[in-house]
Amino acid sequence: MSVSRPVLALAGAAIAGIALVGVGAGATFTDATSSSQQITAGSLNVVVSSPDVAGCRTAAAGCKSLTLAAVGPVSSTFETPATHVTITNNSDIPAHFAAIQISTPGTEAGADLALKNEMNICIRSTDDSGTWVEGNGPLTTAVGLTPSVKQNDVVLAPGQTAEYWMDFYAGQNSECGTVTSDGPSTTASWNGYQGHPYQTPASLTDAAQGGSVTTTLTFAYTG
Repeated sequence: MSVSRPVLALAGAAIAGIALVGVGAGATFTDATSSSQQITAGSLNVVVSSPDVAGCRTAAAGCKSLTLAAVGPVSSTFETPATHVTITNNSDIPAHFAAIQISTPGTEAGADLALKNEMNICIRSTDDSGTWVEGNGPLTTAVGLTPSVKQNDVVLAPGQTAEYWMDFYAGQNSECGTVTSDGPSTTASWNGYQGHPYQTPASLTDAAQGGSVTTTLTFAYTG
């Protein structure tokens, strides 16, 4: 019996040794790295100004819309003075020109509708690349198309400005000349809508006498 006890003791030591080796073999070194970044969205803020509009003569006024002085009464052949408006990107991100939309709210019948149907519109704009005819032709074409003018991707950087002029006419050509637009896409859509290229408009008829039309031009931007 005394011989068997050391043997058992050695066997127990051997088992303990195996267990210790097993714990060491299963251990793993670990490490990690990380990075973080904060993203802040900018704010799109494009404003308009005009030297002819009190309270909105500079971009600092922060005007989003302008009510321009009324014109008239006009004769049967006429062209209104070109309205000068400056667009300023007061954003902290670039502003991309998207489209121009012309509307004539409340012009539904009678002399008002006749004046709308017989009058032309001329829209020009200026940016760093030059001065362009955006659209030139019947007011009904500008109103009927959505958008009235699909613009190229002209970008205004923060603090940068662009300008546009708008006038109305009948019985003669305007400062826009005899082109529908300097943009091929606008030319195609306007000519297609009215069924012919640019034509000098006729003078107003008696049906337009006493008529009144308020036209709104809206520039759309993306950022």
